[in-house]
Amino acid sequence: MKLSNQLKKGLLIGLSIAATIIVFLSQLLYVNPYTSSWDQVDFSLAVTRFDLMAMQPHFPGYPLFILGGKFIHLFVNDPSEALTIFNILFYSSSVFPIYKLSRNFLTSSYSWLSAAIIYSSSFCIIMINQPMSEGAALAAFWWYLWSLLFALKRTNSTFILIPLAMLSLMLGIRLSYLPFSIGILFLFYLKVKNKTISRVDLIYYCLFGIAFQACWLVALIVSEGSLIGFIKLSLAFTTGHFNDWGGAIETSKISFFERLTKFSWGNIVWTGIAGKSIITVVIFIFFLAVILFRSHKKQEQKPKHPFMNLLYLMFSCYFVWGLLGQNIEKARHVLPLIILLVFFICINLFSKSVSYLILGLAVILLGHQVWKDVILLKAEGTESPAIYKMDEYISKMNQPVILYTWEETRVLQYINASYTHKRLETFDFFKSDSNYFRGRTILLTDKVVKGFLTQGHSLDGKIIKVASFHSNELFDPVYHDITLYKWVGNEAVH
Repeated sequence: MKLSNQLKKGLLIGLSIAATIIVFLSQLLYVNPYTSSWDQVDFSLAVTRFDLMAMQPHFPGYPLFILGGKFIHLFVNDPSEALTIFNILFYSSSVFPIYKLSRNFLTSSYSWLSAAIIYSSSFCIIMINQPMSEGAALAAFWWYLWSLLFALKRTNSTFILIPLAMLSLMLGIRLSYLPFSIGILFLFYLKVKNKTISRVDLIYYCLFGIAFQACWLVALIVSEGSLIGFIKLSLAFTTGHFNDWGGAIETSKISFFERLTKFSWGNIVWTGIAGKSIITVVIFIFFLAVILFRSHKKQEQKPKHPFMNLLYLMFSCYFVWGLLGQNIEKARHVLPLIILLVFFICINLFSKSVSYLILGLAVILLGHQVWKDVILLKAEGTESPAIYKMDEYISKMNQPVILYTWEETRVLQYINASYTHKRLETFDFFKSDSNYFRGRTILLTDKVVKGFLTQGHSLDGKIIKVASFHSNELFDPVYHDITLYKWVGNEAVH
């Protein structure tokens, strides 16, 4: 029996490590060569020329992410691919903190299994394989969590400097993870409560924290030229981002209940945890039911580990921030909530006696995620996004054209589209500007058409559908479906 248990543990560890390696190698094999969204263009342009005023990238600059991309760019010619490879390499390092965090609650074999399940989470993997800051931010987030626990367990207060530095690294990559700084405040609270540090020490560590953040913040101010200029730029961006196109709750057309449902079920569970896979969501729901049943069956409640309380607090803070302050049309904003939930499930599931049924389902889940990862990564790295397909279609039209878009122009500029294209926001501007292009075929994307309709303009008899282009919604939630229309004005539609 002892040999059998050792063999089982060895097989579980070997399977988990093999699954992680397969996913990692697949990420490198199918590096995403496409730059298919406004934000991706912003980041890619910043690798060769960092300029906040020119939105290379957009505010707040993500300086440490761009710095990582610049380093990889020394070896990889394409700036977009350089950012993606930086994401892949940095996120692969997160296996260590995931394992170490799990090891505080689980055996070695189940810690490896948990790390493999979390690492191979399908939606996270395909987001990491894009030239966006989320991949590197997730990696920094895991190291930040590990540093918090590391400092929490040490009586030597000097170790508090590690999570302070990791917080600076994380925010320098993605400032929207600011709600997670509650972890530092919680750490300070516990250290003062346990009399590990004095109130005077607390002031010193706060100053160190400010100094760490200043390392990247001052660099941004210098790049902008002055503090006043930097503040003006930040106010201009945040006003537009949250009021004009950001999708925060103040500008949303849907009710709060609809927003909550889309955010919780649509983004976190169905898209995020399940990757829109019925098999994955069924297994996770079963695991959650087992955990709830165990919790209800327990006779006496054991005190929670203070670190788990910290994770629950951090999850709650970011949940509120993501729900009220982020664009829920982009599920990538919930990535840290996804990995935290999967971590919670793994810890609660494997910390008790694990039946062969649960272990078998966990192995099936891991295998299914790896299989799905390879398929999705191959598709992401080889199949053209909808906007690329539209560009190819228009380029082959044997007639002069003018294309009016909403945000697609940013991508078309980046890929050097051969025809004239313009971004617009109002019908009045379109009517005025299109007069300069008489004799050309006037094309509109569906985003423009929807914008005109929202502004109260009837387009009956004025447009005809030309073509539609599709790609995977998981890769690009906003522009996975693009419909092209031809403007015929007051002419009869045949």
